[in-house]
Amino acid sequence: MMIRRLAVFLIAAVSCAAAAQTFPERPVRIIVGYPPGGADISARILGPKLTELWHQPVLIDNRPGAAGNLGAEVVAKAAPDGYTILLCVNSYTINTSIYRNLAWDLLRDFTPIGRYASSPMAVVVNDRVPAKSLAALIAYAKDNPGKLNYGSSGSGTAPHLAAELFAIQTGIQMVHVPYKGSAPSVTAMLSKEVDLSFGALSAFEAVIRDGRLRALAVTTAKRSSQLPEVPTVIENGIAGFDVDIWYGFIAPAKTPPAIVRKMSDDLGRVLADPDTQAKLRQRGLDPAYLNPDQTLALMRHDVARWREVANRVKLSLD
Repeated sequence: MMIRRLAVFLIAAVSCAAAAQTFPERPVRIIVGYPPGGADISARILGPKLTELWHQPVLIDNRPGAAGNLGAEVVAKAAPDGYTILLCVNSYTINTSIYRNLAWDLLRDFTPIGRYASSPMAVVVNDRVPAKSLAALIAYAKDNPGKLNYGSSGSGTAPHLAAELFAIQTGIQMVHVPYKGSAPSVTAMLSKEVDLSFGALSAFEAVIRDGRLRALAVTTAKRSSQLPEVPTVIENGIAGFDVDIWYGFIAPAKTPPAIVRKMSDDLGRVLADPDTQAKLRQRGLDPAYLNPDQTLALMRHDVARWREVANRVKLSLD
């Protein structure tokens, strides 16, 4: 019996390895749970490069709705063969904890292929706010508890939770005003509906550069190459504050490991291409490859961190 089981295992392993060597043999779909013109831009940069490498079409399939959750459900239920994968933005590490009725779980129903890019967030103010530095903003907020309101790209998004984490660590009180996406939150800042915002640097960079808004800090541990003159939150005395928006690909759970490894290795090859790197940077994204194991560790870390923040602020959504 043991010999038979070993034989079955070896046959399956050889079959998976052979499938990986010929993968892909038909088009690959990248499901994007958001509308065109946002998160899918990075996938549309990588898609043609993977098409060249694989000699098979790589199709971007937008399935917007429910904060990206509908797209995730499509992939969670797809065949685990590598032909349907999800563009994973780290907002999914929040969604898996705060939505009560999800049909999927990020750590149970998916296997990571790899992270490919990251972008800092910026703490941005308009001229309604007198503070010229992050330290001054914190002091102003402490002197005026609850007076400042901040915009984000939506309830439960990475910018929202980053702002709540900032408030927890600094002991300040702010009022959250959610918008339906990054673009409306930028418009709200320009029209002075809100005083400040936590948002993707890629969304705010243009209006920071032309002087319409002021960036007081970036949220990553290191300064951004796009705005190297802007200090980090850590440099302003908030120890350990390191938050970004990252992008990667994940596949349905039980996708053969050999196929996952091949896809990840090929993703790394594409990201090593200077043209790909330049196109990502033009969109405010830093190429930042992580392999499947590293990406899984990142996902677990973020799920635990954002679950704790969501519990602290009692955030739960239908």
